[in-house]
Amino acid sequence: MALLLTTALLHADPAALEKKIWALLDQDKLYSSLPGADFLALGAGFDLPDGGKTVTDLTLAAPGGALDFRVLEKIPAKTLGYEAKWCVERFKHYNLDWDITGLRLTSLDPEAKKYPWLVIMNGGAANVYEFFVDLKSRPGWGQFLAQKLNVFIVSIPGNFKYGGWTQPIKDESRQPAYLLDRDLSPDENNVRHAIYTNRMVMHGLEQLVMKHTTGDIFMIGHSTSGELAFLSYEYPALAERLKGRFLGWGSGGPARARGLQAAKEPGTRDTEGGMSAMKALEVLNRRDAKGYSRGYSGWLNPLYEPGMSHMQIAEKWLEAEKVRRPNFKQPLQDMEHSSGAWGKKGELERQIEALLAKSGNPWGVDLDEVSRDLFSTAFTRMDGFNQIVWCVGHYDRNHWLPEDPMNAWEVFLAKEFRLKNPSAKVRILVWDVPMTHYGHVEKPKELAAGFYSVVRWFNYNPATVAATN
Repeated sequence: MALLLTTALLHADPAALEKKIWALLDQDKLYSSLPGADFLALGAGFDLPDGGKTVTDLTLAAPGGALDFRVLEKIPAKTLGYEAKWCVERFKHYNLDWDITGLRLTSLDPEAKKYPWLVIMNGGAANVYEFFVDLKSRPGWGQFLAQKLNVFIVSIPGNFKYGGWTQPIKDESRQPAYLLDRDLSPDENNVRHAIYTNRMVMHGLEQLVMKHTTGDIFMIGHSTSGELAFLSYEYPALAERLKGRFLGWGSGGPARARGLQAAKEPGTRDTEGGMSAMKALEVLNRRDAKGYSRGYSGWLNPLYEPGMSHMQIAEKWLEAEKVRRPNFKQPLQDMEHSSGAWGKKGELERQIEALLAKSGNPWGVDLDEVSRDLFSTAFTRMDGFNQIVWCVGHYDRNHWLPEDPMNAWEVFLAKEFRLKNPSAKVRILVWDVPMTHYGHVEKPKELAAGFYSVVRWFNYNPATVAATN
């Protein structure tokens, strides 16, 4: 790594690095890799005006680092390099109210309006903090991106809570904040866990994005929220602004593609969500260090100290983020993201029906409405695209296999999308440094600079524009 850093200093010409990224993306190849030294040289021009000190000081002063994002609206934009706005939308779905939040960072760079908004959506067990600050509360990916681009960081319903959570992660009293202004009864929480469909999230997401952004957009769903990016094309108002494009970061593809791989390449990937692994819908999946030590914690983690094991990094990570990060996930998110669970729809309906009966269903939740929405991710269209780029970290084993790239998940996806979109530019760009699935907290500044060049390739590389006109 020291050699990479030294080499990076010799390759720090931003224009030359961008041309190299564009050249890689212009190649008609399934995947290309940006060398590690080049990636680590990225970042010139992305520094915050105050170096990030104002936000870091506020965050460190907040109990558990759980910043009240409304205070950012009072900070002069010239101090941050962006204008901050905290957005909360209450919406109704399944006859229940839900809250979804977004932190809007409007860049002061006058060129930003030429590019699409980056709508970044968290995956399971995470929220806005992960994309706004790193694990030491220093500037995060979103703040660096906002020096050049307009950014909207979305927390899916339940995953953000004012002041965070003070209960231990494994404590059953640690529950999602589906409504930000009040706690809910155990019966109501259990019902909400069980009907936490992607369709419900999309209903709020569409309302949030349409109200608080204008112009073209990229929907960047990290991890399980990658499903939201593909579902967005089923909503005409969003599809019109997406323009047939997709930009992913640890995003994968729609759940239906997992079934395709199981049929076309049996044995290449374990199926998920089988009956033997199926938990009660109302029981949240709670994060632990053992799970985060497998492919999520690496040597680039900000909390890493020489000699630490992956388990020790993960333990320190969960301890550092025990308040502001939810660290739980509804089982239905994983099931709708998998292939093996589609045949369990009847069992899901049975469990939801039982929970509604147990509670008395005073909210009037319609089981048939929920049933209609289950596994919507299994039926999203995969055609209609003209440009697709998945960005992946070299050590993100959920999406990349450095020792066997042709069996990586994103490679299978690229092949499928090429079949269904023969005239589209479908690319994978690998950042060739030991970044994991959480590269945005490991190398946020460099990642921001890399994504900026990718966004510019989508919009302004003459060869690309000519191909899509």
